[in-house]
Amino acid sequence: MCVAIALIACGNGVPGGSGPSGSTGKCNGSAAVSGLGTAGMTIDATDNLVFAPASSTAQVGEVVEFKNTGSVEHNVTFQDSDDGCLTDAALDPGASWQVKFTAAGTFNYLCTIHAPNMKGEITVSGSAAPPAASASASASPGATPTPTATATPAPAT
Repeated sequence: MCVAIALIACGNGVPGGSGPSGSTGKCNGSAAVSGLGTAGMTIDATDNLVFAPASSTAQVGEVVEFKNTGSVEHNVTFQDSDDGCLTDAALDPGASWQVKFTAAGTFNYLCTIHAPNMKGEITVSGSAAPPAASASASASPGATPTPTATATPAPAT
């Protein structure tokens, strides 16, 4: 029985691979061990084989940190098309993993080592920041030119 469970859990392939079949190659965010910014929220991977909290909400551009607070290895494997690029192959005890979403949506993830019960979802709302306005040499719209006085010499008498 244990062997059958291990084989089923391992049948998901290597986390962090090319992503789920049917993936279009687009990524809905970025992921890294660190460097994406200050975490706006933390999701713990625990020795109880759960993510806490299991359901979260975030804003587009917010950094979400997964932290292994337990003593066994976990991973964070995003399940939906275009999200395989956000997968972490190994989250060792005490380690952290950051994800920053660039698109709104609901993102389902699980630990394939402890599947199917160790799973969660993040609902991301908002939209990507608009591009920064570029500097321009032209006058601002609606500006009215201000007349300037020019001195005229008085006629000599």
